[in-house]
Amino acid sequence: MTAVLRAEWIKATTLRSTWLTLLGYVVAVAGIGVGVVASVGDVEAAQPDYDPGTIAFYGLNFGHVAVIVLAVLLTAGEYARKTVHTSLVAVPRRGAFLAAKLTVGAVLVLVTAAATALATLLLTQAVLGAPGVSLATPGMLRATVAAALYPTLLAVVCMAVGMLVRDQAGALALLVPFFFLLSPLLELVPVLQRAAVFLPDRAGAVAVRLHSRPIDVFGPVAGLGILALWAAAAALLAWWALRRRDA
Repeated sequence: MTAVLRAEWIKATTLRSTWLTLLGYVVAVAGIGVGVVASVGDVEAAQPDYDPGTIAFYGLNFGHVAVIVLAVLLTAGEYARKTVHTSLVAVPRRGAFLAAKLTVGAVLVLVTAAATALATLLLTQAVLGAPGVSLATPGMLRATVAAALYPTLLAVVCMAVGMLVRDQAGALALLVPFFFLLSPLLELVPVLQRAAVFLPDRAGAVAVRLHSRPIDVFGPVAGLGILALWAAAAALLAWWALRRRDA
């Protein structure tokens, strides 16, 4: 398994697109977060329902674009580059192949997201000034950890979808509208709100908040747990499909 992981690591890290998408994630999350705090931070901090976690990590909503693109490039990209056949010849055990690919992608996102979450918190609160919070603020350490785990687990979901669809354009056409149109819209429909929060991105977002909303039917830890279940289910479905289908 070590050799398989090493091979997947080399494949992922020698692609220029990997580093460009990770850089895009950092710029989106930190840059937009700082921009939002600089623009409306003082006004939001004065509101009775102010949630420091939501404002500090507002850029996560846009960082998802980079996560989706990276996940699709690492998985469906193998089919586009016609390298999947060679990979499966080198690693006949398809479960090991998939596990290594998901692990490498998750590690890349986790390291990037963890560093970005900490930097974003420090930068946004420095810009905010007096109303700013820190890791010592109750709930903020948990929110910062969630800001790293949330995109990591979402990346696993998206990588699994990439392996299922096996087409870059098709995977992007499915994932981007789902996370940026369908999921947010469902959360706005009164009769669907309490069900919509169980969707992967909505559940992960609950973990980043310090205060729950009326529509939240579970807490932050449960939110990450639900997202983890989505990731596990997607990975298992991708493994099942990979075993049954020809490359």
